[in-house]
Amino acid sequence: MRKFSFFFFILFCFKAKSQFICENAFVSDTMSIPETSVVLEGAYLEVVLKDFSVIRLFKTNESKYYLRMIVKKNFYFNKTGVLEVQSGSKSIHFKDRTQYKIDKTTGMYIQEVPRNYIYTLKDEGITSLYFANAETEFTKSDAGQIKKMAKCFYEDITTK
Repeated sequence: MRKFSFFFFILFCFKAKSQFICENAFVSDTMSIPETSVVLEGAYLEVVLKDFSVIRLFKTNESKYYLRMIVKKNFYFNKTGVLEVQSGSKSIHFKDRTQYKIDKTTGMYIQEVPRNYIYTLKDEGITSLYFANAETEFTKSDAGQIKKMAKCFYEDITTK
């Protein structure tokens, strides 16, 4: 009986870790925009993916929305170009985006996004990024986590 209890406890811990819980998930913070050095105040939700990439949705106190992606592969530090974010069969293109260097194994993109794009994220998540002729793919599980986070974010911004 103890073995079964231990097994179910471990299973429950993994299941709980993989779920995104909406209640009280927003974190109040500031965010800097690197190209302008503007500091924004607001709150965010984020999810850490299997490869330790981090996807964050940030809402400012002025009702603007930002997508910040910290990636762990396909580095083109300080290169500026078109960033395509693929969400299932849909994609959005951002011109003149720069991949900022955080450290030698981590890059970052920050982009203001329209409110209707949050709707797409809640339905599709993010399946891949294209930048500098390189694709960064996300697993189905990662896309699912992004969808859960975006759903919480969308529900919050549409009910207030």
